[in-house]
Amino acid sequence: MHTSSPTKLLAPLLAISLLSGCASISKEECMVADWYAMGLTDGSRGKALSEFRDYQADCAKHQLSSDFGQYQEGHKKGVVQYCVYPNGVTLGRSGNSFNPLCEDAGFADFHQGYFLGQQLNQAEERLANLKRDQQQVEDKQQSLEKELADNKDRIVDDTSSKAEREELLRDNDRLRRELRRLAAELRSLQYQAQATQDEIDSRLAELQL
Repeated sequence: MHTSSPTKLLAPLLAISLLSGCASISKEECMVADWYAMGLTDGSRGKALSEFRDYQADCAKHQLSSDFGQYQEGHKKGVVQYCVYPNGVTLGRSGNSFNPLCEDAGFADFHQGYFLGQQLNQAEERLANLKRDQQQVEDKQQSLEKELADNKDRIVDDTSSKAEREELLRDNDRLRRELRRLAAELRSLQYQAQATQDEIDSRLAELQL
């Protein structure tokens, strides 16, 4: 059973330490620690029970004790708060690995959320790759169009010889073929990107957050 601490007013200090992502605590924090509250906070943030070892080591440096039983009790309740559907979605969508804290069959909603978030993450990555490929094709098109324009200027230049003009004309034919190929590739990428965007919109609607 969770026992109240007479120094509970200092809990915000501990909360700030936890939210910073650092598992270490100071001597003063060890002296006033509400181990149940710390376990509850860590569990509700998806942190492993092993976080306690860092706290224990820090307090031991100052010859101060720590209460694993209270921490574990709070952590267990915190895990229940963490292993819910929205957090599963967030974790899956971020591309991070499944949190083993939620492997229990009782956390089916978290499992479902993670799976759907993972699918959304994969679709968003595909869209990002397609847009990157589109940009590369467009950059190549601009480069070839500039090369084509430069060739045209050289063709009408009085200083160009007949042989040079003939070579430039042949090069322009090559450039136009490549531009046509790139235009077709760009249309395909745009079609795929739109289809992927539609999939993302559909999955976002399905999430029901």
